[in-house]
Amino acid sequence: MNFKKLICSVLMLAALCAAPLAASAAPVTAVRSSVSPARVRLVFDSREPVKYTAEKNGLQLVVTLPDGTALAQSPVFKQDAVIKNITVPVKKKKKAQVVIDLTKDCQYKLYPLKNPDRLVLDIYRIPISKTTTQLAGGVTYTYAQEELNGRPIVSYLVSVAPSARLELRPFSAAGMYNGRGSLAKQAAQRGLVAAINASYFDTDGWVIGNVKDKGNFVAMDATPRSGYVVQGNEQKIVRDIAYTGSVMLPDGRALQLKGMNRARIANDLVLFNSYYATSTKTNQYGREVKIKNGRVVAVSTAGNMSLEPACVVLSGHGTNAAALAGLRLGDHVALTQSLGSSIADAATTVVSGGPLLVENGRVNVRTAEEQMAPDIARGRAPRTAVGLKPDGTLLMLVVDGRSSASAGMTLAELAQYFVKLGAVSAVNYDGGGSSEMVINGKIVNKPSDGRERLVSIGLGLFIK
Repeated sequence: MNFKKLICSVLMLAALCAAPLAASAAPVTAVRSSVSPARVRLVFDSREPVKYTAEKNGLQLVVTLPDGTALAQSPVFKQDAVIKNITVPVKKKKKAQVVIDLTKDCQYKLYPLKNPDRLVLDIYRIPISKTTTQLAGGVTYTYAQEELNGRPIVSYLVSVAPSARLELRPFSAAGMYNGRGSLAKQAAQRGLVAAINASYFDTDGWVIGNVKDKGNFVAMDATPRSGYVVQGNEQKIVRDIAYTGSVMLPDGRALQLKGMNRARIANDLVLFNSYYATSTKTNQYGREVKIKNGRVVAVSTAGNMSLEPACVVLSGHGTNAAALAGLRLGDHVALTQSLGSSIADAATTVVSGGPLLVENGRVNVRTAEEQMAPDIARGRAPRTAVGLKPDGTLLMLVVDGRSSASAGMTLAELAQYFVKLGAVSAVNYDGGGSSEMVINGKIVNKPSDGRERLVSIGLGLFIK
C-alpha cells in the first residue's frame, strides 16, 4: 500500500475542504480525513444531524449530502491501493454528491455520530467478515476479520450458553502433571470441543498463577491476580486471588509456605502434591516430609521424594529445612491454605491470570494493582481472555497479533472489545506467542511465533 501518496492526498483534501462555505442552508461545514492500515476515513462535520444516502456501483461509491452542500474545489487524488480519486461537491447543487472512485471492490460503512454531529465514511482496505458455526448445543464459534481503531484485527470467539452441557476447567498442557506441552495435543486427547491457553508460566513450566480443579490445588502463587472462578453453579471473575499457606508443627511453631508445586529455591518451603509430578524433583540439599491425613508418614534428606494421591510433601531448604528437622513419623501437622477470597476458597475451579479487564460492565484494567510486567501491560499484542455476559454466557476469546493481518490489541482495547460483546466481567490471560485457540483438536488461530508455543495451563470445555 502506498501510504505516503495517500497521506499527501488526504491532507490536500482536508486543507481544501477546510475553506469556508459559501452562504448556504446546508448543514455540512467541512470534511476531514485520515489514513490507517485498515481503512480510509472521511468525516463530514455538520451543524445538525445529516440526511444522507450512499450507493455503490461497481468501483464507484457515491454519497449524497444535503442540498446546497459546497466544500471548496475537488482535489486531485493520486493513485492508491484502494482509492483512485475523490470528488467533492464544489458548487451549490440541489443534489450534492461526493464521488469516490475505487481501485478495487471494497467494503465501506457510512454512519452518523453525535456530540458533535458528523457523518463518518470508512472505506476498508481489508475484507470485513464474520462467520459463526455451532460446535455443540449452546456452543458457537465465531471467526471475525475486522477493523479496530484503524488497524486490522482477526479474532476467534467461543460463546458458551448457560444451557450448554459443558463446563470450563483447567488442565495441564504437559499431560498428567505440571510442566509445558502442546495445548492442541492435550485438547485432542481429552476430546475437548474448544480450548485456550490460560495462566502465565516460567520456562521450566513453573505456573505463575493460582489453579484449582475439582476443588484440588494444582498450582499456587502469592501475587494477587484476577481469575475465572466457578463456585457451585455460578461462574465469576474474581479480583485479588492470592495464595497463602502455613504449617503448624507439633511444638506450636507456624511455618509460612512460600509456594506450591514449583521448583524449590534457597531458604524455601514449598508444598508438593501429586499434580506436580511423580516426585518433587529436588536435590539432596534440603529436608522433605510426607504427610497423609495430617500425619507424618515419611521423612527424607535425600531429596526427590515420591508423590502420590492423598499425600503432600513439605520440602524445605536452609532455615526451613532446619525447621522441619524435628518432625518424626506419626507427628501431627496442621496445614492451612487460602486464596485470600471466600469465593475462591469455596470454588471448585480457579484459574487466575490477570489483569482484570471489565468489572460491572465497565472497563477496569488493573495492571498496576496486579503488578503486571511492562511487556504485558503496555503495547499491542496477541491476547487471550475470558469474559461473562449478564445471563451467564461464557466468552472465550483469542486475538491474533504482531502481523500485517492482525495488529493485536492493547489491554484497554481488549477490555472495550469485551464490553462491545456484552460482557459484564472479563479477565486477561497469557498472551503474545502463547495465545492459542484449539477447536476440536485443531489450532484455528495463527500463533505469533509462527508455530505453537509449549504452554503450561489450558482452559477447556469438558462434558459436565
